[in-house]
Amino acid sequence: MATAPTPVRHRPTITRTAGDVGAVYQFACPCGATGEEQAARRMALVDLNEHVLSLPKVPAAQQCRTPRTHGNQLWEPCGLCADQTSLFDLEVS
Repeated sequence: MATAPTPVRHRPTITRTAGDVGAVYQFACPCGATGEEQAARRMALVDLNEHVLSLPKVPAAQQCRTPRTHGNQLWEPCGLCADQTSLFDLEVS
């Protein structure tokens, strides 16, 4: 029986390395996406943000209600909060 592939967690980071002229910054994600070598960290952060924005939107039923507690990013589905109903229904009819 084949098991379902584990989803890739998008946890991009920016690394600083020595370039030809000086320090260069580059973002890399565990999914395999990398940015160009940039002269400034801020420019590598722009590449990182473009990558995060290109990810598919998480359905409302799978979004995390407490990302800091559960350790999820806003662009990742939450296994703990997925398809859970809220304790109190505060919607006004």
